[in-house]
Amino acid sequence: MSRPLNFGERVILRHFFNGLALGGALAEWGIACWLFRLRAPVAVHVLAIALVTVVNRLATRRLEREPATGLLAGPAGQLVLATAFWAFVSAGALAVTVVAWVAAGVLGAFRAEAGMVASLGVDALFGGSFRAVSSGVLAATALAVVYGYTYGYRRIELTRLTVPLANLPPTLAGFRLVHVSDLHLGPLADRTAVREQLDRINELEPDVVCVTGDIVDSPATDLASWIPELDRLKARHGVFTILGNHDRHVGATRIAEALARWTTWRVLRDEMATIDVDGARLHLLGLEDRPWSEVADELPGLVRGVPAGEPAVLLAHRPTIFAPAATAGIGLTLAGHTHGGQVAVPGAPRLNVARVLQTRFDAGQFVRGDALLNVSRGLGTSGQRVRIGVPCEITLVTLVPRVARAA
Repeated sequence: MSRPLNFGERVILRHFFNGLALGGALAEWGIACWLFRLRAPVAVHVLAIALVTVVNRLATRRLEREPATGLLAGPAGQLVLATAFWAFVSAGALAVTVVAWVAAGVLGAFRAEAGMVASLGVDALFGGSFRAVSSGVLAATALAVVYGYTYGYRRIELTRLTVPLANLPPTLAGFRLVHVSDLHLGPLADRTAVREQLDRINELEPDVVCVTGDIVDSPATDLASWIPELDRLKARHGVFTILGNHDRHVGATRIAEALARWTTWRVLRDEMATIDVDGARLHLLGLEDRPWSEVADELPGLVRGVPAGEPAVLLAHRPTIFAPAATAGIGLTLAGHTHGGQVAVPGAPRLNVARVLQTRFDAGQFVRGDALLNVSRGLGTSGQRVRIGVPCEITLVTLVPRVARAA
């Protein structure tokens, strides 16, 4: 049974493109005024922002239907959106630059006879030196955005983990599990890139593949075109998936039926699947995505289905389930949802959008006692086909028995 999105998710998903169009327009016009020192009546500013918003919104329509049709459906529309995104990111970078510049002035980086930065005045404080620095910030941001749109979203990193798992039978030592997440198939996805990602996974010859949600991106996704592509993904004991919040937005039952029709994947919706290798068993628990207020309540019932003394791995879309999962005795939890932020400061992946706005479980591995959480950065993108400082990720997990600790 499909569960509805909560109010916040409905608002964000329903009005995301409106927000991108307006936010981008405000940033674009603001940067233009600053760069060219434009001064105009308020009415002119309002009209200019309104016109840019309309253009941006027309460009976003290419992401709301598949195949895209109409004005700005082609490369021109992509350029418009990329410019809006650059302006939005640049506005944030400029804000940080302003704060740092003022802080430097307060600490004495600027010379003033009175010893007070305030005595310098706005023109002196934000004069030629600041314009040079801030122009460099805009140029660097532009280069990062161009990289993110042209190459960054296709860059893949392979992460290899060896995970000791309690109660794992010796027969399953060396069991190879591949974890991926957040494909976001639809108008934003690049079909060639998706095929390359799936082939890269197949080359690892996994025993099992676990996909932790957000198979599709939006109601615009042409399921008949995209879902059959997924059947190229193979694993010795099968491909198992759960559904994420974007899948719920499209219709969880609709996605599950499409996967059953066009692939051999098994969708786990509050279900347990058992992998049997010569009598040695590993249980995969698939937790249906739902708001946090409900998801923790559903976990105990799912865990009770695991036979005593047998190992289990939890598949959950949101990493915030980790604490209850660890308390319930789950040794390994696999999650996605965050994309690792999708945009991070190059060279500083922890300085990313997800860590600031969503959760500290942004990407990578987290430990709680004997329990481990692996958060995948995902394979796809959402909002815009761009990744900066946060490459796509395939995680190869090799399971080994956990040696009991000495008393």
